[in-house]
Formats: sequence, C-alpha cells, structure tokens
Amino acid sequence: MSNDHQGAPQSYDQIEIKEFKSSIPPHLLGKLSDSDRWLVETMSRLENQNNWLVTTVVTINRNVLDCDRRISDVRRDVSMLSDWKQLMTGKWGVIAVIAVIVVPVVLKFVLDLLWHLWKI
Repeated sequence: MSNDHQGAPQSYDQIEIKEFKSSIPPHLLGKLSDSDRWLVETMSRLENQNNWLVTTVVTINRNVLDCDRRISDVRRDVSMLSDWKQLMTGKWGVIAVIAVIVVPVVLKFVLDLLWHLWKI
C-alpha cells in the first residue's frame, strides 16, 4: 500500500458558525437615520456571512477532494492486492510456488552429485 499519506490529517476541523457583526465603523453611521443604519449594518453582516460561507465551502471542497483522492488510492491498492491474490491462488501461482521451492533443492542435489563425481 502507498505510504505517501503520512502527513494526512486524521480528522478535519469542526465548522463553527460565527456571530456576524457589522464591519462599518460607527462614525460613518452617525449621520444616518435608524432605518438606513439598520439597512447598512444588515448588508455588512450579510456580506461578512457570505464571505465566511464562500471560504467554508472552498475548505469543505478541498477536504472532499482530498478524501476522494485517498479513497481512490485505497481502491487502487485493494484492486492490486486482489489481482495478486487471484494470481497466487490460481493454478499457475501454486505451480510457481512449488517450482520456487523445488528447483533450489533439485539444483543443490545435482550440484552435490556433480561435485561428488568430480572428486572421485
């Protein structure tokens, strides 16, 4: 399996909903009527909320893409392991394992026999 996710976050930050306040300085609101002041402050709060929402959506999208990439990596690794399992448990896989075990033993026997005959 791939080990390139060593630094991947184990969990993501919890989303905290803020209390949005007006970012208009009070000295600019001083000469406005109450209804105009309410409207300007409300628009400022809505703009702050919109900026927070956009930032949060971008962060969530980045996290989703990261999760999708890691899930794809895991699926690829599982598929590769499944292919190896099928290969090693198939008829030719068993024959290959037996050959890997038997060939060195037979080769040692033949070399010992040749060595013994050569010494005579």
